[in-house]
Amino acid sequence: MFFKETAMRPLSALLITTTLLVTIEAAAQARIFCCDDARGRKVCADFVPPECANRAYEERDGQGRIAKKYNAPLTAEQQVRRTAELAKVDAEKRKALEEQRHSAALLANYANENEIDSARDRALAAIEKNLQQSRSKLDEANKAKKKLEGEKAFYKNKPLPAQTRTLIRDNESELRAQQAAVDAQTKEMEDVRARFAAEKQQYLALTGKKPEAAATGKPAVVPSRVNESATKK
Repeated sequence: MFFKETAMRPLSALLITTTLLVTIEAAAQARIFCCDDARGRKVCADFVPPECANRAYEERDGQGRIAKKYNAPLTAEQQVRRTAELAKVDAEKRKALEEQRHSAALLANYANENEIDSARDRALAAIEKNLQQSRSKLDEANKAKKKLEGEKAFYKNKPLPAQTRTLIRDNESELRAQQAAVDAQTKEMEDVRARFAAEKQQYLALTGKKPEAAATGKPAVVPSRVNESATKK
């Protein structure tokens, strides 16, 4: 009898200890959700209380310690601002990445600033060739216009022949097209100059070099512009 009672005591203690541990673990795993309601009162439950809908709330463990915090849902206006902010941040990241790529390309493509000038001059020469062709066509269209104006004056008090009207219409269309080409190519040359000037400045900043003209005391070589007198013909 004594043996049985002695053997049962450790078993009872083990059961009590196990039950206690399970209880403690369950308490530790318990979750309580709390928030301040519309009146500022603390509301808590083992589920998210209805009073916490559309409000910030906390998730606490069984010992009352904050395990996680949840922000209140954004209003429509806040969501619009948040979306705009995220878009701005994303755009800034893309811009920074593009600048890094451009800087790497500059260092890889050019050994010195003279190579940048040479690349600029080649680009300008190609555009200038097209520009001269457009100006030549524009001059021809203007000459044709003067001739057509003479024919038009001849029929001042008479109906213009259909062929003459067609020629005048075609000439006006040609004048607009060639003038638009001249304007676009002139603008393109200005853009090329500006782009290469910015690239040279960035290249010098990346390499820490000084402009060669300033370093040697020689005047900088500026690419000649297209003869402006040609535009005034």
